[in-house]
Amino acid sequence: MSSDSQRRVRILAIEHERGTGPQRFGEWLVEAGAEVVVTRPYLGEVIPALGSFDALIVLGGSAGPLDDAENPWFPEVRDLLRRSVGGEFPSLNICLGGEMLALAGDAAISRRAHPQIGIYELSATSAGETDPVFGSLAGTRLPSVLFHQEEMALPADAELLITGSDAPVQAFRLGEFAWGTQFHPETDVTQISRWLDGNDLALPAGKSEDSIIAEVETDDSALVDNGRRLARSFVEFLEGLR
Repeated sequence: MSSDSQRRVRILAIEHERGTGPQRFGEWLVEAGAEVVVTRPYLGEVIPALGSFDALIVLGGSAGPLDDAENPWFPEVRDLLRRSVGGEFPSLNICLGGEMLALAGDAAISRRAHPQIGIYELSATSAGETDPVFGSLAGTRLPSVLFHQEEMALPADAELLITGSDAPVQAFRLGEFAWGTQFHPETDVTQISRWLDGNDLALPAGKSEDSIIAEVETDDSALVDNGRRLARSFVEFLEGLR
């Protein structure tokens, strides 16, 4: 067996702001056999070259995907995602990251009249059921954490994998190697409590901070099972590319 096949797959995660790290999804990637390296350009850290990594994860954040003035590394990230779409390396992109990937596929990003915050019931499409990564979620109940006001359209050449709610593009694949989600597989009740504490968005009608926290607590077991399953399938996909 070659030394390359023996080493752990290495994943670079780009964190855009404090409090939006990979959280337990990163732990599940490590549990599945990966090494996860987090870079924080908002603290002045340079995004390393991808040559020594097997994949990229672009995380979420409160900014819009074109808010370059406040986030001067955003053009570099969008360029990386265009390269991922072109097949240079796999990427898994969450919320803001998924919106950046949608832009890489020339899809429109719009601002919703009302944000989506809390647990929403999603489901796999027929394409999602056979996807090499998101197929791991087929046949399971998919309560998912949403926390966004920007909404992405589906890129013209993308496969819609997960849908649901009145923001139907919840996960998609663009090309063979680039995945994007609107939902947050990494988020737990502690993280969403912090987001709510610093949130300047109006809450969805009929919801309060306490009710949103209760939603996440109630469905935490399913969130853990599905997040762990997704992390494992992504690592297995990367290992299969060697």
